[in-house]
Amino acid sequence: MNNSIEAKRYDYLDNIKWVLTIIVILHHSAMTASLEPIGYNLPPVQESMQYQYGILGTFLGINQSFFMSLFFFISAYFVIPSFEHKGAGKFMLDKLKRLGIPTLMTLLVIFPMMSLDFATSNIKGLFLTANIVLGVTWFCWTLIVFSAVFALFQVVSTGNQKVEADKPFPALWKILLFAVIVIPFNFFGLYLMDTLGSDFLGFHLLKYFPMYISMFYFGILAYKYQWLDKLELKHAFYGILMWLIAKAFIEPIASGYGFDADMVTRGFTVIGMSMFLLYCFKKLFNTKGKWSSMLTRTAFAAYVVQNLPMKYTADFYQSFMTQTPLINFVVIAIPSVIGSFAIGYLICKTPILKRIF
Repeated sequence: MNNSIEAKRYDYLDNIKWVLTIIVILHHSAMTASLEPIGYNLPPVQESMQYQYGILGTFLGINQSFFMSLFFFISAYFVIPSFEHKGAGKFMLDKLKRLGIPTLMTLLVIFPMMSLDFATSNIKGLFLTANIVLGVTWFCWTLIVFSAVFALFQVVSTGNQKVEADKPFPALWKILLFAVIVIPFNFFGLYLMDTLGSDFLGFHLLKYFPMYISMFYFGILAYKYQWLDKLELKHAFYGILMWLIAKAFIEPIASGYGFDADMVTRGFTVIGMSMFLLYCFKKLFNTKGKWSSMLTRTAFAAYVVQNLPMKYTADFYQSFMTQTPLINFVVIAIPSVIGSFAIGYLICKTPILKRIF
C-alpha cells in the first residue's frame, strides 16, 4: 500500500453525495406514485392515465442503472486513509457505530412508526425465511460487510504487500472488456436473488451485487492510484457514450432475445454514467458554499429517514390525489425531499445523534 498518498477531501465528491441522496428520495417518490411496490403506494389511477407509469418507470430505470453503485464507489474511496489513520479495530468500531446504529434505528424506530405490524413480521421473517427488509439502510449494512472484508484482507496481508507502481487510468478497451466479463456474474446474482429472496440476510436485490462489489473495489483502486486526478474529458465522453449505447441499443437487443436486459447492460451503464458524473462534478461543482456544506452534512441522516416524510405525505395526499401520476410524483417528491433534509438537519443538531450521523 502506498502510504505516501495524502487523504484529500474533494468538495465535488461531497456534492455528488447529497445530489445522489436527493435522486434516491426522488426515486422512491416515483415508486410511491407508480405501481412499483414500496409499501405505501398511492392507489392506481384510471386506465387512460396509466401510460404515465411508463414515464416514471423510465425515470426509475435511469436511476437504477448507476446511482447506488456510484455510492459504493465514493464510500470506498476513503476506506484506505480511514483504515490507515484509525487501525483495524477503531476502523470497524466506527463503521459499526456510524452505519450499524442507523440500521438498527430503521428496524426498531422508523419501521414501527410507519407500521408496527410490518416491523414485527419483518423481524420474524429473518428467522423464517432468512430475509429481512432493512429499508434504505440495506446500503449501510452492506457497507459494514464490505468494510469488514477490506479490513480483514488488510490485516491478513500486512507485511506481504508489494509496493506497486503507479497505474494510469484504465484504458477504454479494459473497461469495455470488464463490462462484458461481469455479465455472467450479474446473471448469477439474479439466480441467487430468485433462489434466496430479494432481501436475503438484509442484502437487497442480490442481482446488483456483482457491480456493487466491483465499484467498491474500484473505489479503493481509485484512491490508491489517484485515478480521479487522472479523469479527463475523454473519459466523460466515453462514459456517456457507453451509457447511451447500452440503453438505446444493447438493452432492446438483449430484451428481444429474452434476456434480462439490465443484467446485460449493467456494467456499461454503471461505469459509463459514473465516469461522466464524476468528471462533470469535478469540473463544475468542486466548490463548497453555505448551502452545499449544510446539504453535505445532513445528507446521510436525510437518506436514512426519508421513508417517514414520504409515507406520511402519501397517506395524507391519498384521499384527494389526482389521476395524473406525474403530478402525484411531484406532490410526493417535494415534501419528501424537504422533510428528509429538515429531519436530517435536526438529527445533526441533536447532541448524541450528531456523533453518529
